[in-house]
Amino acid sequence: MSFRFETILRMNKNKEDLLQRDMGQINAMIQKQKDSQHFMREFTENIKDELNQKKRQDVDVNTMILYDNFFRGTQVHKTRQDKIISEITLKLEVKRAEVVEAMRNRKTLEILKDRNILKERELRAKKDLAIQDENASNLWGRKGI
Repeated sequence: MSFRFETILRMNKNKEDLLQRDMGQINAMIQKQKDSQHFMREFTENIKDELNQKKRQDVDVNTMILYDNFFRGTQVHKTRQDKIISEITLKLEVKRAEVVEAMRNRKTLEILKDRNILKERELRAKKDLAIQDENASNLWGRKGI
């Protein structure tokens, strides 16, 4: 005999695998956005150092305006990156909940399958014992004659 919910169990395993793959892709997106944010932070620090060196020399107003525009742009970029990371993190949490639910469903079916296998073994053992008892009884009956 086979487990009657085997197909559903396989489907749940496949669904769980797909959800975990999706969650991995979301994690990769978050990491990519954080790497971009880190790069911009380092780049901005380097530009600040460059500006501080130029301030020690004569700097014209146009150059200062250019740096000011750059720093405003990096601030806008940082704000946008924070928003993107926040949105992706929310998607990750939703996907994580889906994965947990899929794992729970799969585990439930695996427990049912294990119980079914154990029940089949016990039933088979009882049948084997009954056959052995019948054979022993028949053998004893023949020797008694």
